[in-house]
Amino acid sequence: MLADLRAHLPPTPGGQARGSLRWLEAEMRRRGANPSSVRNIVYRGVGTAADKAALRGILADLAREVGRPLPEVTAPARPETPPELDLLGRSKTRAYRQFLAGVRTGRAPRLMVWGRAGAGKTVLLSQVGRTLEAQGVPVTRLFLSGEGASALKMPPPAGTSYAAQAQAQMDAALAALPPAGALLVRVTADLRFHGQPPRAPDGSPLGAAAWATGALLARAPAGVAVLLALEDEPPPGTELECIELRPPTPAEARAYLMTHLNLPRAEAERLARETGRSLDRLTLLARLAHEGATPADLLADPDTRALTEAAAALHSAGPDPAAPWPHAALTAVLGRDPAALPPHARMLLRGDPQAGWQPAPTLRAAWPEVAPQARIAPLRALASSEAAALTPLRLAAWAALHDWAALAAHVQAAPDDARFLPPLWPVLREAPPGDHREALARAVVAHHAGRGDYGEVQLRGALFTLLESPRDPVRAWARVKLAESSLEQGRMDAAQTQLAHPDVTGMTGHDPWTRAAQADALLVQAALARWRGDLAAATGAVTDPRAAQGGPRAGLWRGLIAKDAGRWPEALAALRAVPAGSPLLSARARYQEGDLLLRLGQPLLALTALQDAAGRLVAAGSADEEQARVLARTATALRRLGRPAEGWSHLERALALVPPPERRHADGVPRARLLSEGVPLLLALGRPDAALTHAAQALTLLARPDARPAEASYRERRTRYRAALAYLSRGLGRPYLQPLAGATADHPDLVHARAALDELLAGGGGGADRDHLLHLDMWLSRALAEPDPARALALTGQALALAAHPYEEAQVRAMRAEALVRAGQPEAALTDLNRAHALLRRAAPDGGPGDPGLHAQLLAVEARASVADGLTMLAWLRAALADPHLAPFRAGAWREAGHALAARPDAGALLSAWGVDPHSVFRLPDALVLHEAARLASGDGRW
Repeated sequence: MLADLRAHLPPTPGGQARGSLRWLEAEMRRRGANPSSVRNIVYRGVGTAADKAALRGILADLAREVGRPLPEVTAPARPETPPELDLLGRSKTRAYRQFLAGVRTGRAPRLMVWGRAGAGKTVLLSQVGRTLEAQGVPVTRLFLSGEGASALKMPPPAGTSYAAQAQAQMDAALAALPPAGALLVRVTADLRFHGQPPRAPDGSPLGAAAWATGALLARAPAGVAVLLALEDEPPPGTELECIELRPPTPAEARAYLMTHLNLPRAEAERLARETGRSLDRLTLLARLAHEGATPADLLADPDTRALTEAAAALHSAGPDPAAPWPHAALTAVLGRDPAALPPHARMLLRGDPQAGWQPAPTLRAAWPEVAPQARIAPLRALASSEAAALTPLRLAAWAALHDWAALAAHVQAAPDDARFLPPLWPVLREAPPGDHREALARAVVAHHAGRGDYGEVQLRGALFTLLESPRDPVRAWARVKLAESSLEQGRMDAAQTQLAHPDVTGMTGHDPWTRAAQADALLVQAALARWRGDLAAATGAVTDPRAAQGGPRAGLWRGLIAKDAGRWPEALAALRAVPAGSPLLSARARYQEGDLLLRLGQPLLALTALQDAAGRLVAAGSADEEQARVLARTATALRRLGRPAEGWSHLERALALVPPPERRHADGVPRARLLSEGVPLLLALGRPDAALTHAAQALTLLARPDARPAEASYRERRTRYRAALAYLSRGLGRPYLQPLAGATADHPDLVHARAALDELLAGGGGGADRDHLLHLDMWLSRALAEPDPARALALTGQALALAAHPYEEAQVRAMRAEALVRAGQPEAALTDLNRAHALLRRAAPDGGPGDPGLHAQLLAVEARASVADGLTMLAWLRAALADPHLAPFRAGAWREAGHALAARPDAGALLSAWGVDPHSVFRLPDALVLHEAARLASGDGRW
């Protein structure tokens, strides 16, 4: 018939021929039918009733198209049997038809079937239930396997006697019986109730089959149809008919898989072996393949039920629903390796042991059907896991189990694990009032406070939970944290008000909460004093013996105060003493250490510390803003080392972590700080226009400082200074990268830079240490922008008065020497240069490399001051630049030497003697740079 139809169909211009097998498969797929069934129906006459009907509809459409209607097919004399039963055994077909016939005639039949696992009991009950529900018959399903108390909603027995247990079992069974409709019951041989076997009314133990027969089948109301499926042979003396079900034969199983999954024979045989020729597994496998399985199907099969319950438990414990489940976690809740699940259960998972596991949509849809009691055992298994990688899930499991004592004890023993608590706070706050809830709330507050995330919803909720405590020490601790929050937002008056609250001022005794609150209050007082510039008071606060209760945090603050006070050896010692066991605090200490080393002229060591800090922050799960701040400072260290391109990539990463604020009045200081840090980097890369754009964006954000006004004010001054640097760099006509020579002629951009710097210097600023450093940089930049050498020399005198340590003095001496060279005083310049070299050696750690940029600056100025020495100067400079740390600055040093040589009347002859072609197309400074670079590339130079 199909070939006849195809012969009359018109040809198609392209694609599959209408009526071909491939076209029919595509059309079946389009209509929602199984395309794999086409060949089985056409060649073997085997297929589901639904697929046969769909194919006949397609053929009927084709027949009408060519005017040859299909012959009529005589309707079957009996109802269609579901394909799972029709294809796989007469016993199941007989039970199916017999039971449904009894229901249709109103006889409320009672039927028992039995067979070993996989014989098809679940399939039979599932098909019967679907058919009855389609006919409007109420259906009640009971699956009694393993621990059956939850299925019967059975409370623990009132007594411990066997008679009491028997009575509780009978009462639960009676309550589960429906008043009408059909009752479909499946019972396995391992049935238990609260760990006890099924019992007869006299308390004696019974087999599962005997108990179900007496408690359910015999006691069901007269109008209820009952189909009881047993794993054991029915007990002797049973008067009801009992049909034995047998598993499908190998041939039946293979044919079923080939039909429903369109598998080749070898693959079908392999799957049949792996499923143990279990009809339940075979049919579930087919339904899963076509996404037709229901939650009831999954909960009826032991393997998929175990996986569904384990996955539901893991989902309820998982803080991130979208994250893959670690292999170890799924193994823990499942009790076995998920990769070793049978094929039909394995289809519910996506992934592998390495990448983690994720649930298929069918598995996810079944979670709401899992009773809370069924999740308890998997959650306990997860909570008992000791794998460090599963710590977040272990804490979540304790929360889901409401095991507050275990959760609080763990966080107190491992405080850093508090970072896993904030997502659990909606559950934690439901804990009963008392020590455990307060301990957990404190851990949540301490975690967010440690990260500086004082605006987080979880922190506010946990903080107000503590403020509602009836215990004075608990409220005092919470008040101090409120003061910290105000301090972070720059609301100094509000912070002082919180410290003056009676809860804080009235603290007495040695309660752990009191000792912690006193230590934290002292650190807040130190921060307030530091902000006022009162470093003596700040030092007194952090050295108070009570502050030691703050542990590593107090050590970090001692380092910060010593750093601000200029006690640098003490600061480095305190910062380096912060233990690595406190990841977040040690990361902050390493950041502060790197920042101080940069100031002391040790950028190589600073880079190491800053990179270490960045790695620790990521490992500790710190806030993006804090990671960005460290990346930006790392970029500055790289610029100071002559690697601005690498530094720019770090700054781009930092900017990606702190996007522009979405709200008009949101805190823009963090991003403004990063944009401002990018200005010198862009100038070092020779991009002054982009640098000005960054400065403009930063100033726009800083113009509306709704939070942290003091910080915003300082950042505004620093950004305006960096905008002036952009005009300085553009006016000098060179990148902002050492060595730098001062202006020898005026330029409109230099005029603007001088005006901007003069305005900033006249405006003063705060009294903090960072303002002192900013003013030093401003005086040095002002000297660079001044084309009058005498005036530039006077400006360096202002800077020299601010120099506070050898490295700062070396910077000023280098600038004085540069101004003296411009003023035509090379001998005086050499005096300052010698002093600067000595200071730079003092600043270098243990005789190691100091600041290579400043070293290159000194060499370039010395070459200009020694230009009268001609070839001797060039030979000396080549030897001095052999230091590998100077590699990024060599071109700049040679260019400055070339500019100095170009002023000599014999410059051409001198460079010719050095090997440089004086008649090349290049300017003399460029020719010298290219000559030295070519020499190095050829291997003649041994730098």
